[in-house]
This record gives sequence, structure tokens and C-alpha cells, in this order.
Amino acid sequence: MSRQKKKSEVKGGFLSFLAGFILLLVIAVFAADKLGIFSTEDLKSLINPGSTKVSDDLTVHFIDVGQGDSSLIISEGEAMLIDTGEKEYSDTVLKYMKEQGVKKLDYLVLSHPHSDHMGGAANIINGIEVKNVIAPKVSDEMTPDTKVYEKFLDAVEDNDLKITKAVPGDKYEVGQAEAEILSPVDDDYNDLNDWSAAVLLKHGEDSFMFTGDLTSKVENDMAEDGRLEKVDVLKVAHHGSKTSTKKKFLELVSPKYGVIMCDGTSYNHPNEETVERLNKFGVKIYRTDLNGTVVFTSGKDGLSVKTER
Repeated sequence: MSRQKKKSEVKGGFLSFLAGFILLLVIAVFAADKLGIFSTEDLKSLINPGSTKVSDDLTVHFIDVGQGDSSLIISEGEAMLIDTGEKEYSDTVLKYMKEQGVKKLDYLVLSHPHSDHMGGAANIINGIEVKNVIAPKVSDEMTPDTKVYEKFLDAVEDNDLKITKAVPGDKYEVGQAEAEILSPVDDDYNDLNDWSAAVLLKHGEDSFMFTGDLTSKVENDMAEDGRLEKVDVLKVAHHGSKTSTKKKFLELVSPKYGVIMCDGTSYNHPNEETVERLNKFGVKIYRTDLNGTVVFTSGKDGLSVKTER
């Protein structure tokens, strides 16, 4: 046998062995992934531990529901809706979700039981499949006895659902994103707005904070609890009210973008001082009364935004 032929056979044998080894490794990793022992994402992090890039886009939709809140999060076919707006906007929200290809909600998060945040909850639950409902457990004294709230409770019962208490530190996966509950921190608030369940959403290197209607009291409580960090996008609390978004809070959160959800005419929202403070911190402001629905996309190329008008 010639030396050239022998080298060729050795090389061919080695390549066959290498191909077989790689095939077995791939099979082993996917089997471990299925069994929950080791995931393909774990393998990626071992290969490139410094990478926080994501392979699929996340979209966050701040839906124009007038003087109210409703934010839709979509990642890898999974969806979370934070608040629903007033009852009269429930068809708007359901239609919008359908247009985005959302066939079910993995999570419906209700920041607090005010009608401009959860007035459409019953219609949403009855109008689309909802897997989980998350809301703060307010004190007995603060629990509303409104028809809107009663219909929400009836819808939860009629659809064999239960309400998961919003607990700071609890985390929920939405596709490739992670949503963490930040508040309510205490259980003795006497303002229903302060019971708002704030949510921190992270996707790759991008982050969002949803704040319901919480006031500066809760901003300070979260700061003392060590739950505040810099974010890219802030859903400005309480429709831009003067009771929230104070200097200390903005110093800690330092958002690049702020979204104010309001109709521009009710309750002096947004407050001029709040808008001025956001401007001083260099926050790019979007308003649903002026811009319509605002959509942020987080992906491998970073963060982008588009508006309805």
C-alpha cells in the first residue's frame, strides 16, 4: 500500500469518526433538552458565555386605548397582555391581538383593579383563550365592589381559571423574554394605585418596565427593596400623572424611551412637570394620544420603534 493511500484512509477514518461523534453529541444534547437535564441554550452559553443576543424578535405593543393602559408582549408565539383598558376598548384589544396572530394569551396581567386598567378583563377572558391570570391581592378594605370587578371574577370562574397573586421576585417566561414582578412591595397601601403590579421585562440586552398607576411612594419602596435598575423603555406610571416618575426614580431607571398612555384631555394627563422632568433626563417620549399605538421591536439588531401616526 502506498504512503499516499494510507494517509487518505487514515484521514477518511478520522473524518468518519468525527462525524459520528458530532451526531451522537447532537442527539445527546437534544435528548437532555427534552428531559430537562441540559438545554440547547445552555450549550450556546457554554460556547459563547458573554453573549446575550437572541435569535427571534420580541415585540411590545402599547395599544391606544384612550385614557387607559393595555400592553401586548409577543415572543416566539407566546403572548402576555398587561391590562386591558376600559370595557369599551375590549373589542379593540381583541381585534388587535387577532391582527398580530395571537390565538391565546399565556398570561393576562392586571396591574390593579381600576376600570381603565382592567375594565375589559371579563370580555378578554371570554373572547380569547387565557392560560394564566396574574394580579395583586389587595387588602379586603381596598377590594372594589364594582360591577366591572365582579364580572371579572365571574369570567375567571366561568373559564375554570384562578388568579395568581403578583409577588415581587416571581418570574414568567414569554418565549425568549422573561417578565419579573417588582411590586406591590408592601401589603398596607391605602391608595389602590399603589397596589399596582409593576413588571420588568428583559429580552436579550433590551429591557422594559411597566408601572401601572403606582405613585412615588412605591417608587421609593422599590428603590429601598433594591428592585430598580436601568431600562430601555419605561411605561410612564399613571398616564404621566404628577404623582409619579420622580427625580430619584428616573436617576435609578434612566430610560431611553418613555411611553405615556393617555387621551391627552382627562385628569390633566400627562402633567407638564412630569413631561418636563422626562425631557430633562433625555427621555424620548411617545404618547398614545399623539402617536397612536406604539410598537417596539427587540431583536438581534437591537431596539427599534414604530408608531401608528
